[in-house]
Amino acid sequence: MRGEVLTFEVATGEGAIAGDDGVRYGFAASDLRGATSIERGQRVDFVPGADGRAQDIIAMRPAYVPASSGGAGSGQFDFGRVISRTFNAIKQNAAICFGASALLVGVPSMLTAFGGASFMTGAAESSSPSVVGGVVAYLVGIVLYLIGAFMLQGMVVKAAVGGFNGKRVTFGEAFGVGVQYFLPLLGLAIVAGIATGFAYILLIVPGVLLSIIWSVSAAALVMEKRGVFESLQRSRDLTRGYRWQVFGLLVIYVILSWIVGGAIAGLGVATGGSFTNGSPNLAFNLITQPLVNILSSVVASAGVASLYYELRTAKEGAGVDNLAAIFD
Repeated sequence: MRGEVLTFEVATGEGAIAGDDGVRYGFAASDLRGATSIERGQRVDFVPGADGRAQDIIAMRPAYVPASSGGAGSGQFDFGRVISRTFNAIKQNAAICFGASALLVGVPSMLTAFGGASFMTGAAESSSPSVVGGVVAYLVGIVLYLIGAFMLQGMVVKAAVGGFNGKRVTFGEAFGVGVQYFLPLLGLAIVAGIATGFAYILLIVPGVLLSIIWSVSAAALVMEKRGVFESLQRSRDLTRGYRWQVFGLLVIYVILSWIVGGAIAGLGVATGGSFTNGSPNLAFNLITQPLVNILSSVVASAGVASLYYELRTAKEGAGVDNLAAIFD
């Protein structure tokens, strides 16, 4: 969220910010990041707290200064801030994030679950029509899932950027961005996927390194309207000097994903498992598989947008004004 400092008393260390969402937020000197004081009228970026307090406040630079020209940001990468931004963006745009994910990821996931169950049941009963139908449904579901996942990335990035700027983004606006950037994102995924795939086959470490280096390439493509290879290079530049921090953040997200998956798997065991009498429990799979994919897709897409913003802020001092201008 961005806003403007209304008051700040050095003696008490207390102040107030007028958020661009029309809400007044209180803050303390301890909430300032990279500074011990701030002036009235200063444009700031912050994370709104549930209690009407502003947290993790950063004084915004008046203009974007590219790193190549000697510009510098705060130099600080904050894990908590990235995670907080991720879930704040999801909360502020819940209808778009989960609605789009349910449509673009959840429905194809149900189709793949249905196809997989039909294939296994047909194979167990030696039923050719069930096997063929299951394979077709599964493959169609995979194709639709891939299309939906790339569209979802563009939509969530648009919604997240709007949330960072206190702006309401409609489903139609976000959907338009998803359609607009679908093919470039698909091309990016193919190039990056092939390269990292070979790296993982050769050695695990190079694969992990490439995943870190290119972690914000999708956000760079959408937010800065770059080409596929330009976006990969841009991500490489942004992550340079912060790759251990990015690695740590990715580990946190992977652990969260495991926790969610484990919880749902535990629920499956408690309700009879994903198989009953040797055959797939279709009802269970049709619920759990799409649910896991919906949640993970939303968090991953919002997390990439938040990580990209944090890297730009830390490395270049670019405030949300610059990100907002891309869609204005």
